Amino acid sequence: MKTGDAISPPGGYVGGGLQMQVDVGIGPAGDVWATNNWQYYPAALGKVDEALSTLGGGQGVVAFFGMAKPVRTPMIGPPRQP
Repeated sequence: MKTGDAISPPGGYVGGGLQMQVDVGIGPAGDVWATNNWQYYPAALGKVDEALSTLGGGQGVVAFFGMAKPVRTPMIGPPRQP
């Protein structure tokens, strides 16, 4: 894949694993991590019954191993290709 290529199937992702990403991170090895899918978004955005208040945090982590190019993590400055 190259920059700008879609990583989802033509119909998008279904089933909850990648429908509502809150954070995406790329590690130095080129692994892409999509994290913290919401379980019940009103719990994160508004007032709900106390029993539901922790359901806004999420329930999953999805990892794509080796999707991005590996980089050398610098002590100072931007990442560089190895």
